[in-house]
Amino acid sequence: MADTSSWGWYSSSTWPGYSAASQDNLNANGNGRSVDPAGYTEITLHDTNNDGIIWDYDTDDVHSPDPAEYISGPSLNLYPQEIALYTNSTMVVNGVTYSGLEIEVTLFTDGTWGARLMDSSIPAGVHYSNVQSITLGTWDGVEYDGVTIAHVDAPFVCFAQDTRIMTVDGPRPVQNLTPRDRLITPHGPPARILWIGCREVAALGRAAPIRFAKGILGNTRALLVSAHHRVLVSHPALEDLTGYRQGLAAAHHLVGLRSGIQPVAYPRLRYWHILTEHHQVIMAEGAWAETLYPGTEAWAMLGPACQKLIRQSLPQLSRLPADYGPLAYPALSGRVCRELGPALLPHNQSRGLEKGVA
Repeated sequence: MADTSSWGWYSSSTWPGYSAASQDNLNANGNGRSVDPAGYTEITLHDTNNDGIIWDYDTDDVHSPDPAEYISGPSLNLYPQEIALYTNSTMVVNGVTYSGLEIEVTLFTDGTWGARLMDSSIPAGVHYSNVQSITLGTWDGVEYDGVTIAHVDAPFVCFAQDTRIMTVDGPRPVQNLTPRDRLITPHGPPARILWIGCREVAALGRAAPIRFAKGILGNTRALLVSAHHRVLVSHPALEDLTGYRQGLAAAHHLVGLRSGIQPVAYPRLRYWHILTEHHQVIMAEGAWAETLYPGTEAWAMLGPACQKLIRQSLPQLSRLPADYGPLAYPALSGRVCRELGPALLPHNQSRGLEKGVA
C-alpha cells in the first residue's frame, strides 16, 4: 500500500444541503463559502494500487471506487464521494489577503468535507497557523473522479489520433490539421484553428478515451474522445432547463446510457487539442464535439511554451483564460444526463440542429 502524508482543513459539520442520494452536492452552492482555518489537520492518503488516485464514490464516474483506498485523519477514516475545485478563492494570513487561489474541496460519504490549497496556490513562506480566514471562490464546473495524490487531475478536451475533423475542404485526420484550416460549425461561419497541439499518454484508467460506436451520435465511424470531452446532445426538455434545445455532455456522463458507449484502454495513445478563437462545436466523424476551452486547469496543463503561442494567436485577449468567453452551449451535469437518459442520444442527431433561445 502506498501511503502519502498530506494536510487539509476538515469540517465535521455536514456540507449544507447534503444528500447521500445526490451525486451533485458540490457545485456553485459552495461559491463564497467560508472554510474554518481552525480545522487544519494532518491526513494520510491510502492509495492501495499505487495509481496516484483515490477514486470517489460518485456514481457519475466511469471508474469504480476501491473500498481499500481512503483518507485517514487522527481519529477516523474517510471515503471521498465527490471532488470539486473552486478557483479565485481568497485567504487572509496575518492581515494580508491572497487572492486568485485554487482550493480543492472533498465531500466524504458521511456528509462531512475537507478543503486543501492546490500546491501551486500555496503562498511562499505562509504557515497554516497564521491563516485567519479562507473563502471559497467559484466552482469550476468540473466533476472530478477522485482525489489525486499530488493535485486535482485536470481534464483535457482531446480527440484521439486519426479522428476525422470536417473542414471547409472536407474531412481530414486531426493530426493533419494546421492553424490555416477552417472547421465546419453548426451555425455561423467556419471556425479558424488558432492553435493545435498533442500529447502522447498511457491511455489507461482515467486517461482512457470514451468510444462512441458508429451511429450513436450520428457519427459515421467510431469516435474516440477523452473522458471529459463534451459532445453535443439534444432533448426537448433541455429548452426548459437551459434555453437551448442542445447541450454539452461530458463523454463519461454518457457511458451506460446506451450500448456502444464505453471506455477503451490503450497502452499508448496520442491525444490532440484544437483551439479556436471562441469556444465552438465542430464535426468529428460526423458528430458534433467541442473544441478546447482554456479553463483554469486546462490552461495550467498547457505549460508556458504553449501558453505563449496561444497568447500570440489571441493578442486581443489580455487575460487568458479569463477573457476567452463562454461555452458555445450550456454544459450539462451528470445528474441531468442520467435523468434524460438514452433520449439524449437519438440516431443521426447531427441533422436538423436548432439554436433555440439564449
